[in-house]
Amino acid sequence: MAIPSNALHPTNTPAIEAYLAELAGESTDPLLARMEAHAASTGFPTIGRASGRWLAQLTRIAGGRRVFEIGSGYGYSAWFFAQAVGPEGEVIGSDDNPAHLQRHRDLWEGHPLASRVDLRLGRGRAVLASTSGAFDLVLIDSTKAEYEADFEAALDRLRPGGLVLVDNVLWGGRVTVPSADPTTIAIQHFNTRLFADTRIDVCVLPVGDGLAVARKI
Repeated sequence: MAIPSNALHPTNTPAIEAYLAELAGESTDPLLARMEAHAASTGFPTIGRASGRWLAQLTRIAGGRRVFEIGSGYGYSAWFFAQAVGPEGEVIGSDDNPAHLQRHRDLWEGHPLASRVDLRLGRGRAVLASTSGAFDLVLIDSTKAEYEADFEAALDRLRPGGLVLVDNVLWGGRVTVPSADPTTIAIQHFNTRLFADTRIDVCVLPVGDGLAVARKI
């Protein structure tokens, strides 16, 4: 993950981001504010509201009712999915840090959307393997070196026409130039493989730190 404010691209200036946020109308949900305050105080990277609005919109467009997250943190992105899946929907997430899941429980306690979200302890692929059934959407926001393996696992569990969403594929613009950084190289390699994959249709939304949207054919 990267902090979206540190990864603005030329079309996404702070003024444009503020304008779009004003048009969309910012949520007044205290839970979202609490999670953002926690992120600010700890330096924890979140997907940000601009990308979050796309998560919710894409879920609605796809008719998503069942979502899986590979890399959930304490449930920031899950909040946007929970808004979109509806009262009969579910968001199953994963994180291998027990402290993140405890923080999720503390922050979400008593919230009306809490019943739609089930964050489980463990590495994303392992937690995914422990579930049954197909998913409408899968979000990958995990260790970048594992993106390719995570994508394969996600695609295998996705229904035809479902979406895999992958965060941080523009990596603050560092993917545009040769690099010796292992993380940057991993994302560059993943992006190349993604666009060559004939099992999907794919595009990248230049929002936040770059959100890849892959539809299973």
